[in-house]
Formats: sequence, C-alpha cells, structure tokens
Amino acid sequence: MDKKSRSRFPEQCLFINANGEIMSIEYGKSGFRRFELNTENKKANREIVNSYNERHGVTPEQVKMMHHGAMFGWDTLQPPYQDESGMKKGEIFEVEIARPGSLGAYTSSTLTLPAEPYEILDAMDKARITDERVIYSSEIINCELDYLPQFISSNTNLYELNHLAERLSSLSQWELDCFEGMVMMDTLQTQHAPIAIDRLINMTHSMEHCQIAYEAHDDQSLGKFYADNDFVPELETLSGRIFPWLDYAKIGKEMREGEGGVFTPHGYVIQNGEIARTYQSGEAALPEKPDYTILLSVRKGYFNDPAYDNALCVQLGLPADDEAISQAAEAVGAASFRECAFHVEDCAAPQICELISNELEECDGDITVVAAFAEQLHKLELEGRLPVYKAMLEAAPKDLTLDEAVDLAGQAVDFRLQREIPSPLEYAQAEIMKHDIPLKDELINSRNLYSYGQKLMEAQGAVDTDYGILLSENGMTVEQCLGRPDQHMEMR
Repeated sequence: MDKKSRSRFPEQCLFINANGEIMSIEYGKSGFRRFELNTENKKANREIVNSYNERHGVTPEQVKMMHHGAMFGWDTLQPPYQDESGMKKGEIFEVEIARPGSLGAYTSSTLTLPAEPYEILDAMDKARITDERVIYSSEIINCELDYLPQFISSNTNLYELNHLAERLSSLSQWELDCFEGMVMMDTLQTQHAPIAIDRLINMTHSMEHCQIAYEAHDDQSLGKFYADNDFVPELETLSGRIFPWLDYAKIGKEMREGEGGVFTPHGYVIQNGEIARTYQSGEAALPEKPDYTILLSVRKGYFNDPAYDNALCVQLGLPADDEAISQAAEAVGAASFRECAFHVEDCAAPQICELISNELEECDGDITVVAAFAEQLHKLELEGRLPVYKAMLEAAPKDLTLDEAVDLAGQAVDFRLQREIPSPLEYAQAEIMKHDIPLKDELINSRNLYSYGQKLMEAQGAVDTDYGILLSENGMTVEQCLGRPDQHMEMR
C-alpha cells in the first residue's frame, strides 16, 4: 500500500473475537494479539473496544479492512471509501436547470451533482423539460471547488457535467490537489480560456505522473525544497555549509519554468505525463431510462464480528424476479435478507426514498412491500403518469406513510397535470385566454392577476406543485384520497 493509502488507517484498532475477548490489530503486522485490558466480563470488554475505537477515530469499516489485512496481507488492501474520498459524495456542483415557458415565464429546478439517473430526470420534470427536443439551459450556481466553474463552458452537456462530478467525488484529497494543478497548467497555456469537459474528465484519470511539493508555495520555498532534497544535480558536490548562501528563489524559478509546474493554494504541482484519453466526448450523453424504478444497495448487516462480517455490497434493481432477489443476499454472504442492510440508491420518485428506507429498516428481511411498490412505479412510468404521481406526493400531507403512498399510486389515473403552467399567475392567464372578452390583454397584465389565479385554483381544486398545476378529475383532493378519519371529529 502506498503512503497516501497507509495514512488512512490507524496504527492500531480493537475488536471482540468469538470468545468475547479483546483483540488488537497493529497496522502492517499479521495476526491478532490479546489486548492488555481484557476482563472476564464480555459486556465490559465490548465497552472498552467501542470506547477505544471511538476515541481514536477508528470506524467499523476500518476494523473490517484491517482484520482482512492482518489475515491475508496488507499489500493489496484498499482504504474504505469514506476515508479515500477527498470530499463528500454528492456535493460537487449545484446547477440550475431552466427553460422558457409557453406563456413567457421560466420554469426551473436546482440539482446537486453527482446525481443518480432518476434524480436528474426528476429535476427535468420540475423544469418541465418533457423530452430531449426541449431547449433548456443548465448553469452552475455553486461548486465545492470554487476555482473550477469559470473554466467550464456555459453550454456544457448536463450529463457530461454529472460524469465529471462523479469522477471528482471519487478522488482522494491528494488527487484533487493534483487536479487543481492540472487545471491551472492548462489555463496558463490558454490564457484562462474554458477547458473542454472531456479534457477535464480525462484529467481525473491522469494522476499517475503527478507530483506535489506541499512545502513549496513560491520560488524561494521551491528552490529550498529542491536543494534540500538533492533534486538539483549541480548542487550535489557542494558542502552543506554553502546552502545558506544560495539564491533559492532563482533556483526555484528555473526549475518551475523548466518543468512547467504551477503553484496552487496547496503547494507546487507538476505533471510529467500526458493527459489520458480514457473518456471520449459524448460518451455520457442522454442515457436511456434505468431498467429499475427502485435501486437498492445490499450489504450484510454489521455484527461487530470481523470473522463473520464483510465489506461486500451489491446493487439490486427492482422490480426483479425472485431469483435475482435471492441472489443478492447470496452475493454478500448472507444466509437471508434478515441478515442484510439496505440503502436506497435511486428511485423513480426521489421524494419517497426516506419512506422506503424506513420500511426496509423495519421489514426484518421481507422486502415484499417495496418490491410490489417498484412494480407500481414501473406501471406509472409506462403509462406516462409518473410526473402526476410525484405531484400528488408533493401535495400529500407531510406525515404520509408508505402504505398511503402505495395507495395514491393506484389513484394517479384520477388526476392530471398542467405542466406548462408554473404558477397561479399563468394559471389565471391561461383561463382568461380561453375566452373572447374585451380588453383581454389589459386584464392579463393586471397586477392582481396572481391573487385571482390563487382564488381560481382554490375554487377549481387545483394545486400548485413543482411539477405543474395538479387537478383532480373527480373533484377530490389528494388528502381526501387517503381516506383518513376526520381530524376534527372528537372522540366520544
């Protein structure tokens, strides 16, 4: 394991073996050792282990990985994901997606990248982008790497931008520092012109020949770093007593200009190889819709027993047949789903992920309800009613249960969505335009039209949602469709 990966593991961690004893693992050494603070009380031993690991910042995932290294060797051991990444996944770009509406108003939505496929499709639905022929814009309004947006073209493909975000979110901090240096090298050569998105993506694959001197922030400190570390052949024969008299700034300047390196806020970066050509422009174009409506990651539950636990994880797309579902448990080494832990990675209705997660936490391995719900979502998608259903979920009470969400899916046929109307103002304008009345234009431009539109919507049972104006075909509201007991009735 290289030094960067080594630094992401503790010198020592503790765990409880099958006999309830405290065992220690020392990084780089094979086997386990009985810890000196062992007691005869298994519960007390467990408290000691938890307290020690917590105090030293040791995560359960690190314990698993170090247990594996002590048993099978440390050379190929990879650090756990949360310690490898230089930033939190899902926090690279925040973009605004917007399109002009048919009545002159803009519809828009915001999206954090990297995003799962249905998260992107959901943002498109909110911006009323109904197909790939609709003209829309996407603008970066926030970025975790504050230097980067100015070098990304404003007409960059959203899906390629998402791919770049995925790549950046997988990089370690050292790799992110290398990436910043490569961006700066490019911009110095092009006088700060935008960089093609495919080149930025390929930079994330090009760390092999990068080097960083974190001690060097100007020519003076760079020259001293090179001289002190014998990187200047001409100085090898000089006595160390001469070094204080050297012009380190001149040495640093000549080295920097000769190598083409740059100073970043983190130090001096040099890239001695070519930028990779791993990614070709257009490969991350508009993808087909996913072949699932709910995507789960499946792991074996953590039982605080390194001899039994593992770090295996598989993805399970629902709807799926019984064979595919049972194979997911087998793939992570679990006897059944009762031994598994689940996480919702993506869903055709993203706002309902938390409800699904709650169901999976309480289901004791029985995912029948979630699997059936995935079938319902698939049917809604085939019928083109998914945006209607998502608008219904938004209009539903905040304390909606998963059973109620499933029930609403069956009633989506009783609602329709006016997707081109972004607010009560345009709703009123659209209603007025249906009629031939005097001074129609003056009425449409009235200052009180928004208020009129609100009252008109209330009278017609219409609801303003992020997906458009939701209307019932039978006059019932979403809340009434739930069939809840009257909250105002007193118990007798």
